[in-house]
Amino acid sequence: MVHQSFILLVFLLCITSSYSTKFVQVDEICQKAKNPSFCSTLLNSKKGADLVSLAQYTIGVLRVNMTNTVKLINTLIAQSGNDVKALTHYKMCLKEFVNDGGALFVLGNVERVLKEGNYHLMSVGANDIMQDIRNCIYDTSYHDTSSLPSYGEVALQIDQIIQIIAGLFTA
Repeated sequence: MVHQSFILLVFLLCITSSYSTKFVQVDEICQKAKNPSFCSTLLNSKKGADLVSLAQYTIGVLRVNMTNTVKLINTLIAQSGNDVKALTHYKMCLKEFVNDGGALFVLGNVERVLKEGNYHLMSVGANDIMQDIRNCIYDTSYHDTSSLPSYGEVALQIDQIIQIIAGLFTA
């Protein structure tokens, strides 16, 4: 009987610890960001939220940003006309965002592994997203004067916050 009670206690402790909430001050997250002011502005609307809620919120903000970026890229493709360099660049950017393995696809995986509690894969996914965005906005073969690089920079900042949050889960 004592052995069964011990097993039950260990089981309950495991369940409790896996569902425990972790609260972190926004300042603790944002002091690690390249742009702390941007981070604070973004996360302070969720002040007092636990780390999972902050991660879910930030993933949602990034999804909206990237969806708007894809709309912009499609507009830029339509406006490229006979400019082969521009058309090639914007089509490459579109692939970086929407293809299987592209930023939006990976963001869905980041959201899934967050729910599973796999924070290491969450961080890996956020890093992959960052690379996809960089491939587009830092493409040296085309000097992009559109607003696309600005959209990309905002996405990079949001994604960095996701990476910081992923790291805090294991800290």
